[in-house]
Amino acid sequence: MKKNVLKVFAACAAACFVSGLVFVGGGADTAKADDGVICDYNFDSDDLSGLMQKGTTKYTIEEGRNSSLIEGDTSKNCLKVERGNENDWWERTGFKFDLKKLTPGKQYIVTIDFAHDSEPATVTKDGKTYEFDDMRAFKIGTYFDGGYEEGSLQGTDEEKNEFRANNTAKYGQIGGLAGTWNGNWERITGMITIKEDVLKSDKEYYLHLFMGYPEAVGSSGAGYKCDSVTKEAYYVDNFSIKEYVEPTPQPATPTPAPEVTATPAPEVTPQPPVVTPPIADDGLEVGYEDVVKGITYKVTGKDTVAAVGFDKPKASLSIPAAITLEGFTYKVTAIDAKAFKGDSIKTLTIGNNVQTIGKSAFQGCTSLKKITIKSTVIKSIGKAAFKKTSAKATVKVPKSKKKAYQKLLKKAGLSKKAKVK
Repeated sequence: MKKNVLKVFAACAAACFVSGLVFVGGGADTAKADDGVICDYNFDSDDLSGLMQKGTTKYTIEEGRNSSLIEGDTSKNCLKVERGNENDWWERTGFKFDLKKLTPGKQYIVTIDFAHDSEPATVTKDGKTYEFDDMRAFKIGTYFDGGYEEGSLQGTDEEKNEFRANNTAKYGQIGGLAGTWNGNWERITGMITIKEDVLKSDKEYYLHLFMGYPEAVGSSGAGYKCDSVTKEAYYVDNFSIKEYVEPTPQPATPTPAPEVTATPAPEVTPQPPVVTPPIADDGLEVGYEDVVKGITYKVTGKDTVAAVGFDKPKASLSIPAAITLEGFTYKVTAIDAKAFKGDSIKTLTIGNNVQTIGKSAFQGCTSLKKITIKSTVIKSIGKAAFKKTSAKATVKVPKSKKKAYQKLLKKAGLSKKAKVK
């Protein structure tokens, strides 16, 4: 489910595109922005100048909590956004930034990290009740109060295209859609270029961070309502808008040919061919997800991945020592928080390379009775990782690690009646 959890949300965005939503830009993985910084917040200071705040929106610096997505980041804080009761689809009371600070015609890179602490929720709409787990969907939207709506355009296709090229739509989107589970950080990056008409207008033009529910649990999108917007708080970090700078190609420096002096050819003794092993490139981008044998994995490092959940739930779960994605081999070193929470697993095998098991990873797997841990390098097992698994569970562990793992498992909620061998 996790691989496809946003598919209906994405479909909804596509529907909005038809009715007037214009996407501003896609991802910018190779983008480089050295100068032209419009804003760059890590929220280690109390300076929130530039952010727009309306109605019951409340911004609070959250000390001691920050995004984990930048390696070596020394910042310590993030921004908590509380939205009150005036929220709507276009987030007029959510996290906002004034886009009129940008220069028309220039390309900018927008980046924002986000997280939430929301719990599973129940939404009643048109007499129907929808259950949602603790995944929340996010996107960066744009709103121009003086912009056009697609349905209002008249004339030929050529005339409409010319109008779009010189005018700003009322609704837009920067980058793609992303979802994250309770307590996890995620990032959206995209590009935007603003037009002259927004500066000539006295109407507001801003970007906003939207947070909504993804598809209802077990519904596969059936009956999903695009206007199921939450009013829950969320967290923002590493928000920046920087001018995009095209990389400058470096001309090759010609090397003068060395002077060649003819020498007699040496006598050549045949030698066996030298086999040079292939050199792999840097592999897949951190955060890339794909499915292998019914399990979704996420790249976490140069040669490591984490298991993040089922693509197709099954009763027997085996986490291997390593997997292959797009021709690259990765060690499976982690199982994400809530990765298999509540799934109907009966048998579980944890591979040799797993080092960490996230909080609530197997919580509520009430049918889980047989667990085999092959790894001898587990450093941590998160809170409630094995809470509410079967009281009759049997856990087989390496002999050298029995005492240490028994302690970790009990702290992680394994039943006192369960046996660790």
